[in-house]
Amino acid sequence: MESKKLGARFWFSLLLVGLVGQLAWAIENNYINLWVYSQTGNTDAITWMTVTSALAATLTTFFVGLWSDRVGKRKLFINIGYIVWGVSVFTFGLCSYHNLFSLTKEQASAILWVGITMTLLDNIMTFFGSTSNDACFNAWVTEHTDESNRGKVESILSVLPLAANVFMIGIGIPLHIGAVPDDFLKGQINDGVYPDSAAALAHGWFYYFLICGILVTVIGVISIFLLPKDEIQPNREESYGKKLFYGFRPSVIKQNSELYLLLLTFFGFNSAINAFMPYYLVYFQNDASVFGAGFGSSMDFYIAFGIILITASLITILIGAFLMNKANRYLLFYVSIGVAMLGAIGLFFAGTIHWLDIVCGIFLITGYLLCTAILGAAIRDKTPVKDVGLFQGVRMIFAVLLPMVTGPLISQAFFPTSSYQDPTNPALGGKTPSRVMFLVALAFFFVALAPMIVLHVKTRHKEKPQHEDVTHRDA
Repeated sequence: MESKKLGARFWFSLLLVGLVGQLAWAIENNYINLWVYSQTGNTDAITWMTVTSALAATLTTFFVGLWSDRVGKRKLFINIGYIVWGVSVFTFGLCSYHNLFSLTKEQASAILWVGITMTLLDNIMTFFGSTSNDACFNAWVTEHTDESNRGKVESILSVLPLAANVFMIGIGIPLHIGAVPDDFLKGQINDGVYPDSAAALAHGWFYYFLICGILVTVIGVISIFLLPKDEIQPNREESYGKKLFYGFRPSVIKQNSELYLLLLTFFGFNSAINAFMPYYLVYFQNDASVFGAGFGSSMDFYIAFGIILITASLITILIGAFLMNKANRYLLFYVSIGVAMLGAIGLFFAGTIHWLDIVCGIFLITGYLLCTAILGAAIRDKTPVKDVGLFQGVRMIFAVLLPMVTGPLISQAFFPTSSYQDPTNPALGGKTPSRVMFLVALAFFFVALAPMIVLHVKTRHKEKPQHEDVTHRDA
């Protein structure tokens, strides 16, 4: 199939709006986890933020995706969503341990309220982020692409989250943010500039969230002028209530069986990713005494993380540009998930061997990016054209809600409780990420293979009679 040309305005919109959306999601999926851990020393709040925000994202995408279908508008939701999304990011920096201690006057209560307030704010952020990005920007991409170019587009989209993380590192380094204090902050604590690690870290995090929030809001304003006008027709064929459950009717599932097999694959795969991703950065920064990889918050961590992200992104871009639309999609998926499996196994055994952590991290993240691109393109190809917004909600259940509940909760159940006490803040200490999460991820990778193999067999079976008919006619 000849690839349909996509204009410069499309690519610029995709890169700018897509990248900044991923900056916000990078905060929601990774950086607020570091922030909360820096103020509580416990993964409990991280787990509950992950689980509840998955529910919020799914419900939002369902209702707003269908709403945008019915009114025939995507741009308005994207514009407003991004603007408020950015404002919500700024509020995170206000929920520090010491701010809440000044209200509660008790350490345990302050730590509890850090978790509660951050979970609430995270869900507010998720509502606006899912409105603009998951429900409407995703639908916008689907409507502006076709089977001839989606492989390339998905390859770019799959890299944007990691490109966003590299960008965030650039903002974070001079602000000394992290889950634990670096040498500079430790020195300031010893000199009496800050009373403890929570206060030392909170200072940089406040400015970090302020900068990122302003950036997202500004791009929301720019998108008003950048994104082209909506050209979709309003779809009001059935009542709003009936349409909400349309994607779960047995007849619809049967009619779109290939789509649902892909969604089941995505469920297994994203459960594997969410088994480690919410805790990944904390694990890398934590010391071996609390079951971490021991990189700390110093430049060693940023260099290692940067090498992993940049290398994995470059590999994905190259494969996306030269192979994604040409290679057998099933074979490419099997190879990609195999690479991710090797990375997960390697990280489990690597421990504090830093060069091995980096190499295996490249394997794991490369496999993650490639599988995400392959599944994303395949799902877009199989999504019914007239109900693109509605099916974003169905996609969210399989790709976000179920994986972000199962993966983190199962990993959390295996996390040990650390006996470590932060010498600058004895209130910090609790359940800590450990490398067992990579074995949980490995198990879910195997779960993801099952529906993909069924789909592969089903597709080959469907194509075989056609091949035989052509051979008979030629003879």
